[in-house]
Formats: sequence, structure tokens, C-alpha cells
Amino acid sequence: MDMPQITPEQALQYAPDDSSLKAAKKLAPAHQWQQLHLYQTDDTLTVLWGEISGSSLYQSAILLADNFVFHCNCPSFKRPCKHSLALLMCYAQSQNLFKQQQPTPDWLNKHIQKHHTSQAKKQAKQESPAKVVDEAAQAKRAAAREQKVNAATVELQQWLVDLLRTGLAQAKTLSYSHFERIKSRLVDGQASGLVSLIDDLQSALAHQDWQQRAAAQVGKIQLLLSAYQRLAQLPAPLQADVRSLIGWTTSQEQVLANSEAAQEWLIVGNRELEGVNGLRYRRQWLWHSQKQQAALVLQFAAGFQPLAPAWPNKHRFSAEVAWYPSAWPQRIAIKSQTPLQVLDDTPNCGYANIEQALQHQAQALAANPFLGIFPMLLQQLVPHDDNGQLWLIDSQQHALPLQVAGSVWPLLALSAGHPISIFGEWDGYVLTGLSAWTSQEVISL
Repeated sequence: MDMPQITPEQALQYAPDDSSLKAAKKLAPAHQWQQLHLYQTDDTLTVLWGEISGSSLYQSAILLADNFVFHCNCPSFKRPCKHSLALLMCYAQSQNLFKQQQPTPDWLNKHIQKHHTSQAKKQAKQESPAKVVDEAAQAKRAAAREQKVNAATVELQQWLVDLLRTGLAQAKTLSYSHFERIKSRLVDGQASGLVSLIDDLQSALAHQDWQQRAAAQVGKIQLLLSAYQRLAQLPAPLQADVRSLIGWTTSQEQVLANSEAAQEWLIVGNRELEGVNGLRYRRQWLWHSQKQQAALVLQFAAGFQPLAPAWPNKHRFSAEVAWYPSAWPQRIAIKSQTPLQVLDDTPNCGYANIEQALQHQAQALAANPFLGIFPMLLQQLVPHDDNGQLWLIDSQQHALPLQVAGSVWPLLALSAGHPISIFGEWDGYVLTGLSAWTSQEVISL
């Protein structure tokens, strides 16, 4: 039986909070568990289960379906609880200690049966005839939302005019509540996508180079408002970009209706961020080595729900994907994919130098002027630390500012003064590094 491959880093990403992670680490060693087993059903569902003693005997199980399902008889309301998280961490560290056992205990069989029943209902729902859509009611709801969004954008336009009349220097002194009021109005007006633009304006006003950044951000907001006012005159792909930035969403089912044939993708990096109302999300980046093209997979989680583990770098897979509508498509939905495969050697792909990457970004901005993030996989760069400011220097002696979330020393050690490859997100000011590559090694930044 093929054992599912889970890295310790992936297991850690299921932790709902720091306290659960700390407690799970104490329970993860195999000697803490009385039983450790692995079971695979006839339909290839893999189940990890074990028993561990605490104030009582706790029975934990993990169903390794598309989305992991955690079960435990402990009283914790968190999912996964510390016991289930510890079981997953133990498997990641010591897969060989998980033995098959049949018959499986009754408590586990109940969870498996419940999962199969749930999956059968989902399958039946998918195969059932589509419900008749009340087109009149649907059009009425859409018109009502359009009216709300229009009112919210008009209010934002007046707020922006007032801001400019008083001047950006005065805007720096405005209270936090002044910005919160317009953001709340946008949320109430079902134009929540615009909230992030106001957040970016606040960040720009607080930056050392606030004059340049704040003016550029105000221009971006105004450009979007002007585009929305003339939405019908724009090409359809650009209309999709404008509506997405305002707050409209496109269903994944609608996107997947136009999926492409399977292609091979390289995993190059990921970044976790926080949205509004406690929403957390991850940008997972892929790279098509033949087309020199990046693709973005977005993953979301709210409340105590954990984000699914990020795909590890230096892996690849083949997948059928579909692109979300855009004048410069970046985001994809995955229809089907093969298991991840570890790369023996890091492929030689990406932009040959900084100039080539910036030229490609210029093409992207010409197609979609609202593009905020441009992914770059750059070759033959030497990282250089200049009094705390990191720079990437290419073979033409062009330089790009770099920032990393953690320590710079792993990056500098990987390079040791020699050229390496870097993947990151370029926002027009600085490249946020997400991974660094040599021919034999890759690290997350």
C-alpha cells in the first residue's frame, strides 16, 4: 500500500492556534501513544488512528480525504484538537510506526461510515438535475446589489475628493476612525473588495516615502472608480478585473467549465495573509516551466478553521486547470491533479534577468492596470545586504530591493556570494521573497 506523504512542515500548518501547536508537540513523539495504526478502505480512503492516555483514554482519527477530517473523543471544541494534531505530527515524523490492523474498532468504523454517507450525499447532489433558476428573482437580487454598490462607490468618490481637498499631508493626521467609517460603508454597500485599497492607502500614508506611495494609491483608487463608472465600455476581460476588485466573485464551477488539458506545474512558493472579518487566506504560487508563466491558487479559512497545508516547494504535479477571467489571467482553479512528486534537480526556469522580468510586468500592466502583485522567478541573482537593506543583483549589475519575512541568514548562506534563483511577489516597490533556489536545494523565505 502506498503511504500518503506528509511533511512535518505541512502537519504544523493544521494547528488552529499557537497553544494547540505547543501542546501537540509534547504529545507527538511515538512513545506517547498506546496505539498507532493506518487503514485504507476499499475506495482508497486512508485513515490514521491512534489512542493516547491523558485524563482519560482519547481516541483520535484523521481521514486523509481531499480535505483532512479530524475526529477525537476529547472535549475540546477545536478541530483539530491537540491530540489529532499530535497524531498527524507523529505520522509525519514516523510513518513506519503506523501499522495496518483489521478489523478496525467500532468507534472508527462509525466515523468512516459517516464520512461515506456524507460523500454519497454530495455525489447525489452533484448528479441531481439542476434546480430551475428563478431568473426574475435572480435579476432582481443582482439589480439590488448593483444599486447598493453604486451608492457605496459614489460615497467613496466624495470621500476621496474631500481627502484631496484637504491634502495628503492633512490625511496623515486623520484618526483611525475616519478610515474605518468609509470601510464600514463599503462593506455595508457590498463593495468589500475596495476595503483593501483603503488599507493600502493607510499603509502608504504611514510609510517613510508617503508622498509618492499615497499619491500613487489615490490614483489607483480613482482609476478603479472611473473604470467602474464606464464599465460597459471596457473589454469583457477587464470588466471581470474591475468587478473582482469591487467585490464580486466568480463561482469555481463556472470557471472549471473552461478547463484546459493537463499540464505540469512546479510549486515555487506561498504566502499567508489576513483579510477582513477574521478571514485568512494563502497565495500559493505555481510555475509553468515551458511557458514561463505563473499561476495563483487561493486558499481560504475563517475562525478556528485551519488553512489546508501549503504545498511544499521543490515538488511538481500535473493538473487540469481553468483560469479565472481577467485581462491578464493569474488565478486558477484546479479540476484534477496527480500526486505531488519530489524534484531530484531544481529545473532551470524563470526570467534570465531583472530587465526581462520588468518588461513582462509592463506588458501585464498594459493589459490590466489594476494588477497589484506580479510574480517573479528570477535566475542568476546574488543577494547583497547593504546596511540592513537587501538587494538582488543580476548578471547585468541591475538591482532590485528584496524583503523576507524571516532571517536573512539562510538566504545569504544558500548563496554564499554565488548566483541563485529567487521567487517572490513584486509590488512595484520591493520584491517579497518566498523561496530561494540552487540546482540542488530550495528554501522558503
